Amino acid sequence: DFIHRDSQIKEIVLSLKPGMRGFNPLNLLLYGPPATGKTTALRYVFRKVNESTGKLITVYVNCEDASTPYSIFAKIYEKVYGISPPSTGKLLEDIKERIFTKLKKDDRSIVIALDELDRLFLNNYVDEILVDLLKSHSTYGYDRVGVMGVMISQDMMTELDEKTRSVFNPSRVLFERYSENEIFDILENRAKYGFYRGVISKELLRLVSRKAFEEGDLRMGIDLLRKSALIAEQDASRRIKKEHIEQAIKSLVYGKKEELLNRVSENARDLFTFIEKHSGLTSGAIYEKFRIC
Repeated sequence: DFIHRDSQIKEIVLSLKPGMRGFNPLNLLLYGPPATGKTTALRYVFRKVNESTGKLITVYVNCEDASTPYSIFAKIYEKVYGISPPSTGKLLEDIKERIFTKLKKDDRSIVIALDELDRLFLNNYVDEILVDLLKSHSTYGYDRVGVMGVMISQDMMTELDEKTRSVFNPSRVLFERYSENEIFDILENRAKYGFYRGVISKELLRLVSRKAFEEGDLRMGIDLLRKSALIAEQDASRRIKKEHIEQAIKSLVYGKKEELLNRVSENARDLFTFIEKHSGLTSGAIYEKFRIC
């Protein structure tokens, strides 16, 4: 089940509808803090689209794993053809031509989701990739492409060059942090599927929800449920008790600066200090400055 993101899901669906009708999908930017459901919402809608129509191809790319033009277009090729590109040293231009030629021949639209879009700003490929995708009509005669970017902050969008901004220009969908009550609903739902009935009380679920809300991280609540259950098992208990949750909280490092710094490398500590001193800069600017230090 996926709850408390109805308005965001509606926006994603609306942007895809033209593609499902044989036109180009609308460009979209999903942004907001971590653990607010951006990727989950996107993949949820993509799955529903794939179940309902063959007119629109959906491609999900995590730019942490594929961050170069070739690797991204290889992912698209794999989705369009159902196989990886030939391993015979095909040039990028050849792969792009094959992709758009087949899409045109099959009379299908395509939407590419670029998750962790920030990565493409850091390696300076973002303009090249977006223009290659969204200007395919001028080179290959195919214009039914939509792009969805997913990132934490929209601030880096100002770094796009003028040509890229004119062809991308996405609608923007904000994913705000979950409220405490929303976190409770989500965790209660997880507990219903993950535990036998009665394993955890609503009172203790409230305790976990409150802790996750205070830390601003839904994933912490999910981790606490899992860890508390394991501790209860080790304790030969059929129910999760308050002391199990308290023990789980102590074992997880969330938001505790001193504990975190003690566990990471010297380079990571230097980076943390550098970020604190330059908190007003974008992540791209921080990357460039720290790299040359």
